[in-house]
Amino acid sequence: MRTSAPFSAAARHATLRALARVAQLDRASVFGTDGWGFESLRARLLHAAARQCILAVEAANTATPDRDLAKAVERLSDLYTTRRGALSSEQADASYLTAKREYFLASDAPKVALALAECAGRSEAFARLATLETVRVTDLGAGVGATSVGFLAWLAGERARRPMTTPVRVELHAVELGEPAARAYEASVKAAAAAIPGATLALMIEARDFRRFTTPACDLILCQTAINELLVGAEHERETVQLVSTWSRAAPMLVIEPALKTTTRALMALRDSLIKLGGTHVVAPCLHQLPCPMRAREGDWCHEARRIEPTPRVAAIDKIVGRRDERALFAFLATTPGAAPARAAEPVELRIVTDTLGSRGKTERLVCRADGELRLMRLLDRETTDANRLFLDAVRGDVVTVDPLPANDRIAPAATVHRSAENRGAQPA
Repeated sequence: MRTSAPFSAAARHATLRALARVAQLDRASVFGTDGWGFESLRARLLHAAARQCILAVEAANTATPDRDLAKAVERLSDLYTTRRGALSSEQADASYLTAKREYFLASDAPKVALALAECAGRSEAFARLATLETVRVTDLGAGVGATSVGFLAWLAGERARRPMTTPVRVELHAVELGEPAARAYEASVKAAAAAIPGATLALMIEARDFRRFTTPACDLILCQTAINELLVGAEHERETVQLVSTWSRAAPMLVIEPALKTTTRALMALRDSLIKLGGTHVVAPCLHQLPCPMRAREGDWCHEARRIEPTPRVAAIDKIVGRRDERALFAFLATTPGAAPARAAEPVELRIVTDTLGSRGKTERLVCRADGELRLMRLLDRETTDANRLFLDAVRGDVVTVDPLPANDRIAPAATVHRSAENRGAQPA
């Protein structure tokens, strides 16, 4: 349908011992974080205009009594977390579609906007999307519209932040196998686009299997919580790698998956396979094109845990079901076609991938370095200074540099910790 509108043996041994301590900690505390901090202007999806898009969709989708919706949300959550084998046969259930449309859409859309904000800060291919007169987006496995709504929310925030008043035409090509979900997608996306001043929307929605779909020429490819369902068995894994490789060579691509150990490690393996095949490079969250160092340890998986401000309806349902964790949990992979741009060897950027890990007399944090090393760095309490305090104050996901970079991973009192110039995303005006 169409519609408009380098590492010594001693240091390695010490780090492995420290990593063993990390593995013993509660994963919720190791990987939990305030993320971008929704208290800041930037972390409110760059601008209130972005949130307004999601609120408009929530208002348009409010139809089911809260307690009935809460029951559907609990059932769908159970399906995705403990009964994943039943996904293919049950996820089209009417109550599940209700939960997706009236709850999960508003809670999943911010994940897309957050990831795109980081990508725009690290890649011109993503940053330019907000400046185009016509932006063409392909949403594969579009569901009820959370991914496209998340894109529209990011676009609204970017245009308001710059600010931009010129008209923009958004062409969304959605591929969704289920026709009921496709109908819900259309209504949700129209509500979001109507909240963006100067935007006109052109939709093409196809109810078909995206695995047998040739992506048209476009400026961005999106796919959320769909790839993990295909990475089952060696043959399917090979087919899926080839499929996603084709996408990644065609246009900038953002893939988002659930922050579960199994699904996230599958995405990490997919990342390594795409790099090995060539023709594309990783923009985020990684700082390098080397094999993912977390895959060497079965207990690690690289995902985001960013605190967000829930919408009123999501907050109401969370209260009923007893959910108190106001974080967006997800894993993502962003790529663009071609070879990675050359980067300076020094200083080595570090992406902080844990909260502060408290130890007696020191603070430790796991960092993924731009040279492909996963290291546990530490700062002694007695050696903390104004110059190196950012190591303590930075939030998980921040990209920093340490000058000088210590060979033994102990930050010296004379060292300076800086935020990277490409940290996270564009700064607010």
